[in-house]
Amino acid sequence: ISRDYKGPPIMGKSPNKHNRLWVTIERLPEEVIEAIRTGKISEMQKRDERQKILMHEFGWSADDARNVIAIEGTNVLVNRIKGRQFVEEVIEHVKAGFRDAVSACVLTKEPAYGLKINLEDILIHEDPVHRGPAQIMPMTWRPIWGCILLCEPKLLEPILSFECKVPSDFVSQVIAIVQKRRGKLLDMVSEEDMMIVKAEIPVAESFGLAEELRSSTQGRAFWATQFSRWAPVPDSMQMDVIRQIRERKGLSTTPPKAEEFYDVE
Repeated sequence: ISRDYKGPPIMGKSPNKHNRLWVTIERLPEEVIEAIRTGKISEMQKRDERQKILMHEFGWSADDARNVIAIEGTNVLVNRIKGRQFVEEVIEHVKAGFRDAVSACVLTKEPAYGLKINLEDILIHEDPVHRGPAQIMPMTWRPIWGCILLCEPKLLEPILSFECKVPSDFVSQVIAIVQKRRGKLLDMVSEEDMMIVKAEIPVAESFGLAEELRSSTQGRAFWATQFSRWAPVPDSMQMDVIRQIRERKGLSTTPPKAEEFYDVE
């Protein structure tokens, strides 16, 4: 998402209209995302251990750090609900709805990235018949999707780090290849009669890279690539790429609007 959600909590109703849930969404800082990726923060660790890391290393409040109840991919679910009845009876269904919401997210049915989803309040029907998974899960994923769409979500693409060692005579060809592939030149280092070119290239633009480097440098370039990070697809390409992915998955080529997913009083 492009920004944190700053408005009042977004409400979702269960299909039978007997249950309600309110949520807000924030972006997770990259250092927290990296801690999740490396397993430093995980759903499986003891709550006290996770709470200490989130508080002391990442500045989270004691309440939020203590009440992380689910982690899916790089997304976190925090339970801020206080003083409501029947929460324990439905919380597993809420977690399942959260996992559905972020594992196949609203824009393109691809995983969400780096979201902190906060459960702010809940009202649950006293009769268990009216609060099963078929009611609670949609009540959870729908307002999450609505809130995401209110926060100007962006499609991300994987970026490769690229390092190429090449004779100085061929360095201009390597730079041209990088730039042609939407690459970003980071550094160039001279090493005797060789140059080391460091750059980033989107994975989507890397196909055929090896053949082009070999033919353009007469086979005298040596290079390596590895995953670096995720970055937003350029604004000028966002809608085209979103439409292409949605069409490939058999979805309407027009992304849904936030109002389609959340409810009002």
